[in-house]
Amino acid sequence: MDDDDPIELRGAVDDDAGVPAWERRRRVMRWVALIALLGMLLPTAVGTYSVARTTAEQSCRLAVDFYANERTPSRVAFELLSADAVGWTCYAVTPSGDVLVALLGLIPGAPRLVPRTLS
Repeated sequence: MDDDDPIELRGAVDDDAGVPAWERRRRVMRWVALIALLGMLLPTAVGTYSVARTTAEQSCRLAVDFYANERTPSRVAFELLSADAVGWTCYAVTPSGDVLVALLGLIPGAPRLVPRTLS
């Protein structure tokens, strides 16, 4: 811009950085908005994960108690790269390793407990 332009078109320039004041203010407002958005979404995501994990643990405990016995420890895991299914999976922890007991899905609920038949 030339010195002949009106002052409104020139814009106020911050002496330290050589950046117009409105540009600096816009950057600060973007960061404030981003932090506020994260401040609203992060507690929701953590709460949702916590409820899903608790539900998966309780469902897994029911499935392990049904298929094995009450003394067998259980473990749940959220798997995104599983070959079987995406979501929460339930394992019975045995001395020989983990045994898959149930697939609980993305939103865990009560497991489908089907009695095993001896054939």
